[in-house]
Amino acid sequence: MMRTSFASWLGLIVAPFVVLGAQSLNYALVQVACAQRSTLALDVVSAVAFLFSVAATVLAYTRWRLMSRARDADGASAAFFAQMAMLAAALSALIQLMMWFPQWLLSPCR
Repeated sequence: MMRTSFASWLGLIVAPFVVLGAQSLNYALVQVACAQRSTLALDVVSAVAFLFSVAATVLAYTRWRLMSRARDADGASAAFFAQMAMLAAALSALIQLMMWFPQWLLSPCR
């Protein structure tokens, strides 16, 4: 029976949900950022989501490298699962970075 690790689940499930949560929270914080004339709250939320996605990518990558050395069928399945987790977390980090980029250029009051 294949045993998956917590690192794989972080990359596959949690990282995309963190990015979606950051987008929702940033949307809710636009009014506050406009009233304060500061994008600090938006930047903190985006930075935390980006760093979490990068950390999940690194954890899934180390799990993938560890499992890719296994020679049995369960090890190959775990390696594939970890590889998919790494790719999903990396894509989440890229998406978060792309959603963060307009915050550097546009005012929240527009």
